[in-house]
Amino acid sequence: MGGRDQDSGNPFWDFSLSVYDRSDVAAACLALQDRRGVDVNMMLCCAWAGGRGQTLSAADLARLITVARPWQTEVVAPLRAVRRHLKAAAPEFAPESAPGPAIDQLRARLKDAELAAEAVEQRMLFDALAGTAARGTPAVAGANMVAYLEILDITPDATDVAGLAAILRGCYPDLPPLQAVWAVTG
Repeated sequence: MGGRDQDSGNPFWDFSLSVYDRSDVAAACLALQDRRGVDVNMMLCCAWAGGRGQTLSAADLARLITVARPWQTEVVAPLRAVRRHLKAAAPEFAPESAPGPAIDQLRARLKDAELAAEAVEQRMLFDALAGTAARGTPAVAGANMVAYLEILDITPDATDVAGLAAILRGCYPDLPPLQAVWAVTG
């Protein structure tokens, strides 16, 4: 996600770029994505909504998933898979058959396309997320993230809790680590 300004008219995208670039957040998001199949954009949406004082119900989360999942599954995930495959398989391509710089350029273009696709997904989520902005709390953001995992039928283990706490600390940089854990363990 880091540093791209794909949709500067979307406060959710701006929030996500800011949070994702903070210490440990990208690693936590990617671990949840890879270990549990979590949509990082949905996780960040839960945190953003909580920061705006919105408690997301199961119905809200189901609606947001319905909006985002087709795009995530059919566009974002395939772009990510090809980019990751090229990164992992690059040594298999002999320099004479596919020069390293050409593969690197292709991977960079795929990363840009993946980021643009994520910006589109976040615009969909932003447009689908009704409600007015208010002052949120880490507890509301944490509860939203845990509710999203519950919708996915995931019971957070210690690794998941640590990841959720890292994301929450990215949203609230002054939040002490133990309070972040409490916010996601309720």
